[in-house]
Amino acid sequence: MNLNFLQLDEPISLSHLTMLVVEDVRVFSNLVRDLYHFDGTTDLKIYDENFKSAKDSELLVITDILGFDVNSRPVLKLIYQDLELQLNEKPEVKSMIDKLTATIGELIGYELLDHELDLEQDEITIQELFQVLGVKIETSSDTIFEKLFEILQIFKYLSKKKMFVFINVASYLTLEELQAIQEFCELQNLKTLFLERYKTPGFPQYILDSDYFICTENMV
Repeated sequence: MNLNFLQLDEPISLSHLTMLVVEDVRVFSNLVRDLYHFDGTTDLKIYDENFKSAKDSELLVITDILGFDVNSRPVLKLIYQDLELQLNEKPEVKSMIDKLTATIGELIGYELLDHELDLEQDEITIQELFQVLGVKIETSSDTIFEKLFEILQIFKYLSKKKMFVFINVASYLTLEELQAIQEFCELQNLKTLFLERYKTPGFPQYILDSDYFICTENMV
C-alpha cells in the first residue's frame, strides 16, 4: 500500500508498521480529517502496487484509542455473523437450538393469547439470540498497549480491513512496546499507520517538517 497527499513529492510506501510524523499542525489536522472521512475524493490517496485505490470500508481509523469500544454494535454484528457461520457447520447443534427457540416462542405465544391486549411476536433469529444472551468480547486490557493489541487481534480475525490507522498513540507507548507491535504486524501481515505530531526517539519514522520536507530517522 502507498500513501500520498498534497505536501509529498512522492508517495510513502506503507510497511507493516509505518510511523509518519507531521510537524505542521494544519497539515496534520487535514490528514486526520481526510483519513477519518476517507472516500478517495480528497488529496489524500491510498492505493496498492496496481494503483487501485483503497475503499473506505477497508480502513479502520481510530482517533481515541481509550474511547474505542471493541463491543460496539458493528463489531458485535461481525461476531454474530461469524458465530452463525460456525453453527451452520454443526447441523445437530443448530437443529437443537432451533427446536428450543421454537419451543420458547410457542410458550410465549400462549401467554400473548391470554393477554387483554392484541399482541404478536416475531421469530427469534440466531443473531438476535446471541444478542439476548449478551454474547460479547471479553476484554482484559488495562493499558493502552494492551488495548491496541486487542483491537488489532479482533479486527484481523473478524473483518476485511486492509489498513489500520492510529492517531497520536506513540506518545503513550515505550520503544519496546512499539517494537512488539511492529513484530506482531509483520507476523500477521497487517498494514498499520501511526500518524503522529511528535518524533519517537529510536523508532523508524518518516518526518514531514514544517517546511514540508520529508526525511527519515532510524530507517534500515
